[in-house]
Amino acid sequence: MTVQAFGIIEKKLVSLPKNYFTMKHLLILFFLLTTNAFAQGPLGDYAVVKDKDGYVNIRAKENVKSKIVGTLPNNTLVYGFFDKEFNPTNWIEVDKGYVHQSRLKKIFDFRAIEGKVQGNSVVYDDKDVKVTITKQKFDKTKHKITKKGQGSYEQLIIDGKEIIYGWDGSLAQDHYKSITVTMKGKNVPIPKSAYDDLYEISYFSSSIYYDEEAEALYIYAVNGEAGLAYQVCWQIVKDKYITRIIGQL
Repeated sequence: MTVQAFGIIEKKLVSLPKNYFTMKHLLILFFLLTTNAFAQGPLGDYAVVKDKDGYVNIRAKENVKSKIVGTLPNNTLVYGFFDKEFNPTNWIEVDKGYVHQSRLKKIFDFRAIEGKVQGNSVVYDDKDVKVTITKQKFDKTKHKITKKGQGSYEQLIIDGKEIIYGWDGSLAQDHYKSITVTMKGKNVPIPKSAYDDLYEISYFSSSIYYDEEAEALYIYAVNGEAGLAYQVCWQIVKDKYITRIIGQL
């Protein structure tokens, strides 16, 4: 399964219309009001391909008569701007071109699973899915921290990874310790590389969505502070971790 996005896949990187505030946007609003992370631009949405043909065509331009340059199979995760105020074309940009919004379903339209904060963890639990997200304080003595000059700024490198998300140059307060997922009683391994480069975790702006038909799980969060706030969505399908996509605020 491929993953396409007008955003950052895996390692790399207003007046609102009526009914604009979905649960996702309420979470972001709460996050922005309780931190200094006021967004500098429009908020992107996460969605998956849902087409009766089992795939959607990628067009070279934002037009149904434009050349087909590829396809995306159903349940492919994408990231783009759906709000008509910022994107009046109804087309979402992906890596190779554009797909029409009518062939996509936002993850926030799937069934939401409620979570409860328990100490340093938040637990989401229902009949099909259990997710436990745990954060821990960042202990600089347990990590190799270096900096690399990039002209006008210094790139922070922790344990060999360039740090982009949730870090403003000062000492991070916390980061993810683990993400554990069980689907229909079966443990789904989530690699440490899927979350160990993300910092400044906010439990109050995370949520879980479950697509019962595809047995697909979406873990969504808004983290970071100030100009380095970011969105992240992890996708798990059946018993396999697929990917994550990061969108900066």
